[in-house]
Amino acid sequence: MIPIVTAEAARNIDRDAMEVRNIPGTALMLQAGRAVADCALELCRRNRTTQVQIFCGNGNNGGDGFVSAMELQKRGGLQVDVFYLGDHDKFSADTKYFFESMCAAGIKPRPLTDLKLLNGYLRENALWIDALLGTGIQRPLRGRVAELLTLLERSHKSQSVIAVDIPSGIDAGSGRLLGPALRADITVCMGFYKSGNYLQEGRFYSGTLLPVELNYPLASYEHAKPAILLCNHETVRSCLQPLSRTAHKYGRGQVLLLAASAAMPGALTLASQAVLKSGAGMLRALLPGNAAPVLLGHLPEAVVHRGGDPEQLGEKDLPQLRALLREKSRVLLAGPGYGRAAAGAELLRAVLHDGEVPLVLDADALFNLKPDDLRDCPAPRVITPHFSEFARFLNKDIEEVRSAPLELALELAVNSGTVVHLKGSTSLTALPSAAVYLHDGGAPGMATAGSGDLLAGMIAAFIAQGHSCEDATLIAAYYHRAAGQAAAEALGNRSMIASDILRFLPPVLKADEVLL
Repeated sequence: MIPIVTAEAARNIDRDAMEVRNIPGTALMLQAGRAVADCALELCRRNRTTQVQIFCGNGNNGGDGFVSAMELQKRGGLQVDVFYLGDHDKFSADTKYFFESMCAAGIKPRPLTDLKLLNGYLRENALWIDALLGTGIQRPLRGRVAELLTLLERSHKSQSVIAVDIPSGIDAGSGRLLGPALRADITVCMGFYKSGNYLQEGRFYSGTLLPVELNYPLASYEHAKPAILLCNHETVRSCLQPLSRTAHKYGRGQVLLLAASAAMPGALTLASQAVLKSGAGMLRALLPGNAAPVLLGHLPEAVVHRGGDPEQLGEKDLPQLRALLREKSRVLLAGPGYGRAAAGAELLRAVLHDGEVPLVLDADALFNLKPDDLRDCPAPRVITPHFSEFARFLNKDIEEVRSAPLELALELAVNSGTVVHLKGSTSLTALPSAAVYLHDGGAPGMATAGSGDLLAGMIAAFIAQGHSCEDATLIAAYYHRAAGQAAAEALGNRSMIASDILRFLPPVLKADEVLL
């Protein structure tokens, strides 16, 4: 099984293999190019096409493209066109070697000195191979490569596309779209998956991922840090605890939901429903009085405690909150419907410093907090921001977070001892142990109001049932996505709402239910 690595780790592995372990770059490039050719042949057979057009840059990706051109020509029956950007005298040494080998083999590549001429060569029924850019690109595209990708993007019709390592125009670390890009049908991942194949736009543009093992020495993989893993069914089944046949409601765990504002009772209601639907034995809620009727109207199983003010909780409610926490509560959930008032923030900050039970903090619960508040908290805790909330929490621009979501989440997790679950099209969970889990799957229809409230409630429920904050987050994120995917398959993505995800949660949990 090949690992998932950041773009920086990929470069470090390459450097170690070639400069320290003396593995010839040409040997790795030959393996990579042959793998691309194998993939291209299979796709040509499937599409019943005999034309392949390869677009190469001047780095190692271009070298992989040149090797694939030679391999495809050797196997016969295909018309292979090669186009390249840049001056071949400035190619990397390994790329230049295979460029010259390709020319000696009788393939005449066309330099892309005048992009207007390219339109006359493009074929609608051809297979395209994108070997333009590799893992080194981190800035927005400009110049000739941006012009070329714009032309290809506009000219693309029915051509299947194979990308080498990462689609050109995608940041291999963050998955961020850096300019025009071709969406690949298949991305051939050399030696290891890149985190950018999974994150942000990279997930969509990479298509199907085809891993290829290259002859890297095992010692080189010591540079595959941080440890990045996929949270899959096997991961979840290994840490999901069975249900006891003899447990009572307190044995199943009690969640205390804290919502400081009466303005958004729907959010706290969705979270509360998710708590009980995910297996917690009891849900108590401390709310402003005006929020209580909505929760009880939708969830009569909830036990509701009203604060001193009908609209807003504050520090005056701290004694009642502390008493409820001592009354068999195993986890405190704050965020859904919490509100952004300073009074609510002071109440929550006081509880953070108490450290009596684990905490799940979502959305507005983070609005008035800072990273130092987490560092000063003695209790285990999980935060579940989306990108904008995370940027505000870190006091950073949203583009800074988009440029390094994994690294920033991991830095906070390690430095503050907090489980950081950063929500997105591919969510990630950064652990204090310095491991990161990626959550693939799910459905676009899950991008709907209330979806995050459900997830927060699910995490709290699994903590209440005895799982660690780390395991509870992985378990909840997996089944949340599974329920969302099931809802999308049944209803379609456009019409999905959060309560649809909740409706499909029991069947996906039932499928893995074990009684002890």
